[in-house]
Amino acid sequence: MNISAIASSLSAPDRAAAATAAKDAAPNSPEAAAQRKKAAGQFEAILVRQLLSKSVGSMMGGDDVAGSVYGDMMTDAMAQNLTAGQGLGLGRMIEQQHTPPAAKTAAAASKPALHQ
Repeated sequence: MNISAIASSLSAPDRAAAATAAKDAAPNSPEAAAQRKKAAGQFEAILVRQLLSKSVGSMMGGDDVAGSVYGDMMTDAMAQNLTAGQGLGLGRMIEQQHTPPAAKTAAAASKPALHQ
């Protein structure tokens, strides 16, 4: 499903609210930075879950229903724990890739300089 199909399925007030929210969230704003961080963390959790699903599923005996259910539950728990807090670093890399250049320079300027 593409973005235009999703947008056409929204009601007129929802489309207007989505357009206003997108316009109000400037790329350098704290709200946009928080959204980038949240999305990057969620994407990292999805990637980790995908990586773990095959290995955990095979360990739990993925042929029967009970093994599949417990394997999925274990995969979700492991992915959540691995990506909690600092995570594996994938989320930070994704967030940096989606941060506009002006926001990167502003963030670098606000950090204290290291003295050697």
